Amino acid sequence: MVNTVFSGKMAPPNGIQSAVLWKLVLFAILMAVVPIGTYFSSLRFVFGGSTTPSAIAAIVAANMVLVGYVIVAFREEAHSPHPPIPLEKKSR
Repeated sequence: MVNTVFSGKMAPPNGIQSAVLWKLVLFAILMAVVPIGTYFSSLRFVFGGSTTPSAIAAIVAANMVLVGYVIVAFREEAHSPHPPIPLEKKSR
């Protein structure tokens, strides 16, 4: 009887790795730019120099970016062209 060892390394189909990496880079940039931009723009144009509401707006913006990333990740998993590869069952 031959026992195969699962190494934990599965080669994804071509294009999957780069798409995931680009989405991660995009959302990392958004997490840096959107809250800071929201804070300073709402500080100057919306709340007239009041820092507390501007900070709350920046927190809401950061959470919106995070929720967007989670939604994109779940939609990507749901529309995956290749089903996940099941692990081999151990034989006794």
